[in-house]
Amino acid sequence: MIVDDEEDIRALMAATFANTYEIVEAHDGLDALEKLERYQPDFIIMDVMMPLMNGFEASIAIRDNPKFNHLPILFLSALTTHENMTKAYRAGADLYLTKPIDSSRLLSTVQNFLKKITHPPQKKNYTIDQLRETAKAGVIPDTRAAQPASPQTTPPSLPKQAETEQVKTEFQTIADKQPVPKRKESPYVTYKAVLPHRIMIVDDDPDMVDFIKVSLHSAFEVVSASDGLEAIRKLVVYQPDIFLLDIMLPKMSGYQLCQSLRRNATFSNAPILIVSAKSTQKDIDYAKRMGADSYLTKPFTPKELLDMINDLIKRRQVVVRSKTHSIKDINEHEIEKK
Repeated sequence: MIVDDEEDIRALMAATFANTYEIVEAHDGLDALEKLERYQPDFIIMDVMMPLMNGFEASIAIRDNPKFNHLPILFLSALTTHENMTKAYRAGADLYLTKPIDSSRLLSTVQNFLKKITHPPQKKNYTIDQLRETAKAGVIPDTRAAQPASPQTTPPSLPKQAETEQVKTEFQTIADKQPVPKRKESPYVTYKAVLPHRIMIVDDDPDMVDFIKVSLHSAFEVVSASDGLEAIRKLVVYQPDIFLLDIMLPKMSGYQLCQSLRRNATFSNAPILIVSAKSTQKDIDYAKRMGADSYLTKPFTPKELLDMINDLIKRRQVVVRSKTHSIKDINEHEIEKK
């Protein structure tokens, strides 16, 4: 999986690896996190400077995922300072290379690193061709119900090279000293029950979050995040059906988060309600240009909020998505982590 917000860079790297490996591209951290379950990558090349969620933050989120925290991550960045390299390793990097880099050197570095891994690539639920076809059709496969691809369609084993062709880079020498990430068992129980719509509130005002939770708890499942980055980390696990976004958030605005959701395959059609103290027509119009479906001005009553959400559900014909985990299991795991 190549994670970079620059299309030209992704295309160059895809061309470098296309004859040897299957390639998956992600245009930002959220796109990468959301594609992990479907594409099941065996190796990740991560840029650092990306909008909304940078490479360090995306790597930390991957390392926090029990299913994928063992994945090798190579950082490929224009940042060359020792401080940034150290930060990358602390975020879970296995290798750190700097741009620009010769394509042949990058390929040999990846090949030699993968050669040291003793376990073979995991069997995939879908072939890369199946996933590309469904992506073209705008369909998101249900990864829970999928069966591993047949042996005939399973990606080939990692390429082998003669021992005399091994190339050790200075970065691999550094990586040899790093602890090898170990895969943890998932703390969650697969959850398939049909439940009410799950709503995510993204607001940095705890009193407002509590007010909305009280207003909605009898009719919906409700989760919350205090800023956009926390929302991006959580939404992959919580799998919300509807979003309630404040505009004035720390780290990234509600507008930016709305844009990011609209660019993501899984959440591009999710209903988004902006809940904000900003009340001018200019604010409302801009929110809708960014992808919001509705706009509710603070303060408001519980009835006004419920009526707007129910109208949105009816108007958009929102279907409750099947969830992988229950909120109870997720919350209990979050408490254990603390």
